[in-house]
Amino acid sequence: MLFEMMEGDIVTAGWKDKAVKDSLDLCLSCKGCKSDCPVNVDMATYKAEFLAHYYKDKLRPLTAYVFGWIYWWSRLASLMPRTVNFLLHLPLFSSIAKQIAGIAQQRVLPRFATCTFRDWFKARQPKNIMRPKVILWPDTFNNYFLPQTLAAGTEVLEAAGFRVVIPPRPLCCGRPLYDFGMLNTARKMLLEILHTLKQEIENDVPVVGLEPSCVAVFRDELLNLFPNNEDAKKLKKNVFTLAEFLEKK
Repeated sequence: MLFEMMEGDIVTAGWKDKAVKDSLDLCLSCKGCKSDCPVNVDMATYKAEFLAHYYKDKLRPLTAYVFGWIYWWSRLASLMPRTVNFLLHLPLFSSIAKQIAGIAQQRVLPRFATCTFRDWFKARQPKNIMRPKVILWPDTFNNYFLPQTLAAGTEVLEAAGFRVVIPPRPLCCGRPLYDFGMLNTARKMLLEILHTLKQEIENDVPVVGLEPSCVAVFRDELLNLFPNNEDAKKLKKNVFTLAEFLEKK
């Protein structure tokens, strides 16, 4: 469908063609094709680019804003997590929320943590002050929903002899934004990361991510959007999963 769209003979509406959009809805943006395909076809990137053009100057479906903007919704919910959890799990309110968000009624909505990982980290005493520094990336889902995962990662890295730090302010790689073609917003978020971590990037401080999809953004989407940015290239080289980092170090 994309090929025919670019040819323009059969599919004639270009970036606004609904048939192409419907076909790309079948793509899960899992990037499995990029690693499994002999010629490394990256349908997830094609889909993101197409959706960016398709929805230019018009509203997206409500689901795109619910999930694409999960970082901002989570930040708001973290201000009063108990109240939000109470409302989201009331039978009637929960049913309405799922219908609006496009979530199957059989699903159980996750609960926001009463204490985010960032709050937990700031409240504790720093360890291994004189040891090599590593940045632990507080991804949105673990930070706001499962902070114990990041806390465990902190303890593992400290036990391995590293000084664990986190970004000085809340940041997000914008992973959900690519799946909905919100590339301009994603680009701004990545620039914010490059600016905030500029000194650490220049000093080759390693970044460890516990969420593989966030690591994938730094290795793939980052350079897709900023192919000539030297900080982006250095960040890509210094991003690791926990297993990769422990094996390397």
